[in-house]
Order: sequence, then structure tokens, then C-alpha cells
Amino acid sequence: MNKNKLEKIIKQAIEGNELPFDRFLKDLFKQLKPKLLSLTQSPQEVEDIFIASMQKFWERFVVNQEKLPENSIGYIFVMCKNNWLISKRHPWNSVVLKEAISEDHKFNDQNNTNIDNSIENLEVEWTQKRALSEALDSLSEKCKTLMESEINPEIKLKDLQQQLEFQNYQALAQAKYNCKKRLIKKVYEIFDQLTVNKKH
Repeated sequence: MNKNKLEKIIKQAIEGNELPFDRFLKDLFKQLKPKLLSLTQSPQEVEDIFIASMQKFWERFVVNQEKLPENSIGYIFVMCKNNWLISKRHPWNSVVLKEAISEDHKFNDQNNTNIDNSIENLEVEWTQKRALSEALDSLSEKCKTLMESEINPEIKLKDLQQQLEFQNYQALAQAKYNCKKRLIKKVYEIFDQLTVNKKH
């Protein structure tokens, strides 16, 4: 698809007509799926990284109306590849937790030189997981279901469209993105509060 055609599709989405963008998503997924599958070896991972990348694409070029790159298809493939590489760097935790906790809060294997450091790292990891759990509990049932689709590989996002009464897939993806932002913000707040309480 050339840049001009995609610009028209995005313009229609901005004006409220999301059907052309939905068709673009479906066609693009079919086009990129073989390449992504050869990279991940997992159909579920392909779906997850594609959805996450298109959420970012939607935010940048539909919500924020940034200028499109010359080769949008290649750009999206690189986004998918980068998302997959990032997820593999931290396999010990979920995508949501990985994005929510800053580098200073992450488990650091290099500090495991003595027992004190090991205990401290385990406490940080436990606090992270507790913060995520409490943050999930604070969400609405609809948001909670959307977030569980990201944490639980057995739940497929596309299967939730009818269950959660969304008119189209893009509305569902946008709702998931909004819920994820709220969840990340809540995880930060709870993590910081738990850390402060532990010090006192």
C-alpha cells in the first residue's frame, strides 16, 4: 500500500470512519504474519506483538496525527520485531509489568553477589507482582478482561469483541490501549506506596 492511500485511510479514521482502517489491519496482518511467524515461532506471539504495535501506530498517526513514514509497512514490521525482542529480554514477567516498572525497579541479576542483595532483589520482585495484582483488581471488569487477554496467552483479543460489545476490532484495540495506560499508572502509584510503607 502506498503512502497516499494510507493517508486517506487514516484521515477517514480521524473523521470517525474506522472501517477502512479495520480492513487495512486485517490485510496487513495476513501480509506480515508469515514473516513474524518465522521470527517468533508462535502464532499467539505474532498476534500479541502485532496488536501492541498497531496500538502504538494508532496513537501516533491517528490520535496524535504525526507524519507517516515513507514505508509504513516496513515501519510496522520493525515495530513488531522490536516489541518481540523487548519481550524476550524480560521473560520472567508479563508485558504489562515490564512496561510499568522503571529500569531502577527491575530485577537486577548483577547484584546477586551476596545474600543481602539477593533478599533485596526478591523483595523488589515480590513488590512488583503485588503492585500489578492490586492494580488489576482496581480496574473495571471490562478493563480487567482486556488486560487478562495480554497476560493470559489462552485469551485471544479478537474473541472478546462480541463478549464485551465493541462495534469493531479497532474500538476494542483502542479500549485495551486506554486500559493499559490506566493500569500502568496505577502500578506505579501502588509500587511507590508499597515501597514507602516498607521503609517506615
